[in-house]
Amino acid sequence: MDMLKKLSPAAQAVLGGSVLYLIFSFFDWQQACGGAGGFKVCAGVSEWHGFGGTITVLSAILLLAWEIVRLLGVKVDLGGISHGFVSLALAGLLLLLTVITFVTHNEARHWPAWIGLLLAIGIAAAAWMRGKEEGVEMPDVGALRGSGPGSPPPSPPSDESAS
Repeated sequence: MDMLKKLSPAAQAVLGGSVLYLIFSFFDWQQACGGAGGFKVCAGVSEWHGFGGTITVLSAILLLAWEIVRLLGVKVDLGGISHGFVSLALAGLLLLLTVITFVTHNEARHWPAWIGLLLAIGIAAAAWMRGKEEGVEMPDVGALRGSGPGSPPPSPPSDESAS
């Protein structure tokens, strides 16, 4: 318990939010009810239903496992990639997949789907704040834009001071 208290509030939010997300993934994200004469029958499916939902929950499990590894202080060599960047990337992946699942599984959407979406947004926001605290640097998109195949070669620097 002392290890959890030593974490920053953003790290606690990522870890706790991931646990809650995993719990809510078992609830019915889609549910329909019907019946007649006072007899009501409900049927639903959790986020685990279908390939997309399963991949989304597996990304949440991966994020949770990564956060536990970080909490326990296990040394993992990732080359030049920082641990904070991995957390941020996994949280971003979880948010992206959750939004896709939320939008595509829109028939008979039930309240746990909204909770899952809010949790994914909160986890991503907390991971972003934590990344900023840890000094995670994002790649310069402008520099990447001109370096792809088919892009013109960089122009040579002009030497206006020579004239």
